[in-house]
Amino acid sequence: MSKTSRRRKIIANLRNKHRFVLINDTTFAEVFSVRLTPINVLMVFSSLLLAFTVIVLLLLAYTPLRGIVPNAVTKESRKEILQLNQRIEDLSRTLEVQRSKQEVLNAILEGKDSQFDSTSARPK
Repeated sequence: MSKTSRRRKIIANLRNKHRFVLINDTTFAEVFSVRLTPINVLMVFSSLLLAFTVIVLLLLAYTPLRGIVPNAVTKESRKEILQLNQRIEDLSRTLEVQRSKQEVLNAILEGKDSQFDSTSARPK
């Protein structure tokens, strides 16, 4: 089968009309009837999907639900993160200074104070 005949067959199938009928089971009366084509069904489902996506995005963008999305950083939380980062850096510098002082004190207590000069805690 060639490509053009396949395309024609697919297009013909998409244009086929079907009738969807709801019938009352006890009285056999027609309750609802609609004529459908596969193209119409695809369009309805894609429209519903698009509408649902837009509604969800609007809810996440303009309501407090945006907090459930990970990586949603507000101005306040960004400030807090920067402050905490600065405190961590300060504490790590303080810890490093304390470690160097501890090393010097341990060296002095062990009697190895000749490797340090009298004005600095740095080794010669």
